[in-house]
Amino acid sequence: MIIILAAMCYLAAAALGSRRSGWVMLGVAVITVVVAKATGLDPTATLLAMGAGFAVYGFLRGSRIDRRELAIQSLGFAGFSAIALTAMMVDPLLAAHLAATAAIGHAIWDVITFYRDKVVERSLAEFCFVLDFGLGAVLLLTAWNLIPA
Repeated sequence: MIIILAAMCYLAAAALGSRRSGWVMLGVAVITVVVAKATGLDPTATLLAMGAGFAVYGFLRGSRIDRRELAIQSLGFAGFSAIALTAMMVDPLLAAHLAATAAIGHAIWDVITFYRDKVVERSLAEFCFVLDFGLGAVLLLTAWNLIPA
């Protein structure tokens, strides 16, 4: 869910056309997950719906935003979400490897975003890199411990 949340924040910032909104969307997404859990909604489905909604909203805005960046972030959201959702449906060992792949993949996405200096503020890309890479490393270490001796 963390990877879907991160990709959704980047997508929302692109759809809103505001780099600063990435941090705001991080807070909104965390609150959304908490509220979804408290009300019995599926937090993952809620984040997916938010991402899809922001993509549609962004494309409806037309030339007021950078449509190329929105397209890139929409594809990233779809790809990272697909890997994360697949990880939620397979056996634990494969799930750990898939989730680690998604997390480390998003860490690379963060580095590219940082160097391109687009979509979100660099401080958010740095924060996400540390979170994503750390998560990926922990997942890989966990997966290696799951392998039968």
